[in-house]
Amino acid sequence: MAQSNLPSQMQIDAASTGSQFREFLSQYNKITEQCFMACVHDFTTRKVVNEENSCALHCLEKFMKMTNRISQRFQEHQMATNDALAAASQKVSS
Repeated sequence: MAQSNLPSQMQIDAASTGSQFREFLSQYNKITEQCFMACVHDFTTRKVVNEENSCALHCLEKFMKMTNRISQRFQEHQMATNDALAAASQKVSS
């Protein structure tokens, strides 16, 4: 019985991996466009000038810090929600 479950689990894992990769690409494209539009203004040369390079690095760093902070807050919120649900469940069962 466990063997018949294996292909469907593999399909679910493959779909999840594909979905995660699409989400990664979407985020990558958004931040690339956002930083490019904010930082690149001189199209008269093929070289990336120092100001543009510095701006792009700061833009990406700010995005990464913001993403990490949101992720931390989300995890804290999930933990608090789980704790509240566990406490409520214990009250009901007591």
